[in-house]
Amino acid sequence: STLLSPTLRPNLSAGGAGATAPPAAAIPVERLVRKVGDKIVELSRDKWMKLLISVVIDIIGVMTFLVPVLAEVLDVFWAPLASLLIFQLYGNAMLSGIAVVEELLPFTDIFPTATVGWLCQFTALGVWLGLQLREREQQAAQGDSRRLQ
Repeated sequence: STLLSPTLRPNLSAGGAGATAPPAAAIPVERLVRKVGDKIVELSRDKWMKLLISVVIDIIGVMTFLVPVLAEVLDVFWAPLASLLIFQLYGNAMLSGIAVVEELLPFTDIFPTATVGWLCQFTALGVWLGLQLREREQQAAQGDSRRLQ
């Protein structure tokens, strides 16, 4: 999580005790993750683009299942990435947690977590399951209004 939160990193310019520079490889990865996350959020503003991204995430998850020997090894790498992408799309930690567990458990890759997230947000399924996902802007606005009260 420190890769995504610049406020949690130590102040390296102060030269304080215990301040260590991040590994050189972490900096380009951090930039890449931030750019991908920003792009996902930008693209997901359109309802149908969000569905397309969700389906692609689910297809990639199933494709790791199709490689017989490497399936579970590939899932170890794909699970956190899929979880991050789903969190960027829907802003829901529970759905993101379900995604990482679904990808890591054997033989569960077939479950379309991201697409179910889309269905919960844009259809009555979310109301029926009690999992209503809102647009990220609405979540931020509600958070701001609660802090003001």
